[in-house]
Amino acid sequence: MRDELVYLGQEIVSHKSEIAQGVIHYQDQRYSDQIKFSGVKMEQITEWRIQLIELLGESLYKDTKDSLQKIKEWTEDVGKIALENGLPLNESLKTLSAFRMAIWDIFTEQLNDQQISASLMLQVNKEMNPLLDEVAFLLNEVFRTQQKNQLALIHSAMDELSAPVVPINDKIAILPLIGDIDTHRASAVMETALKKSSELQLDYLFIDISGVAIMDTMVSHNIYQIVNALKMMGVKSVLTGIRPEVAHALGNLGITFEELKTSSSLKKALEDIGFTQYEVVLPV
Repeated sequence: MRDELVYLGQEIVSHKSEIAQGVIHYQDQRYSDQIKFSGVKMEQITEWRIQLIELLGESLYKDTKDSLQKIKEWTEDVGKIALENGLPLNESLKTLSAFRMAIWDIFTEQLNDQQISASLMLQVNKEMNPLLDEVAFLLNEVFRTQQKNQLALIHSAMDELSAPVVPINDKIAILPLIGDIDTHRASAVMETALKKSSELQLDYLFIDISGVAIMDTMVSHNIYQIVNALKMMGVKSVLTGIRPEVAHALGNLGITFEELKTSSSLKKALEDIGFTQYEVVLPV
């Protein structure tokens, strides 16, 4: 059996270009169109497939661990390029079955003439299937990792947009907060506030909460944490925009901001530190 597997493996390697063409024949037409639109030349796709077919053939007579490692490296390299060029995961996975059919095709005549047995070809499949399954798993991992990274970038951008630090003068900036402030957002606000305060070398950061819908114990605690972190950096924080209904609700909860400088409005808070708006003359 071992000698027969070596023979079939060598046959696969010697017919690798023919098998690669067979894969094109079996692949879905929609995938063929997607390859054209991706910008990756079909010649390059075919070359990648030839490499994989050669690795599959060699796996029948070379060290299995070595073959598996080479297939992992091939999948990671090709998978990343496929993803960058917009080739869909589902169609890439479907094409793996075409490799099996194309490999069977080169042995059809020998099977019909009973030069090789169907049981031997089944053994070939038994040897190769785990490797093709590994390709499918690794392709999925490449796509999943990329998707995770893209989502992380989106979340990072959203977090930064949800806590915009707006400089209005040297050493002075405003941090307007709008909407709900949960633990995740509070962490993002703190990170952005500290980063921007350092970059802008701020003396004052006015945190305006006039757009915060709910102010409860948790939100108050989160704001205190942000203020304390800024204080450690030498940045003076002023909480502005506390609406009457919010102040009343906080009073009922026993929450006060006695240790934190507050102001009813952003305008008044700026005036308190001597910041005045320059007179603007509008053109007629």
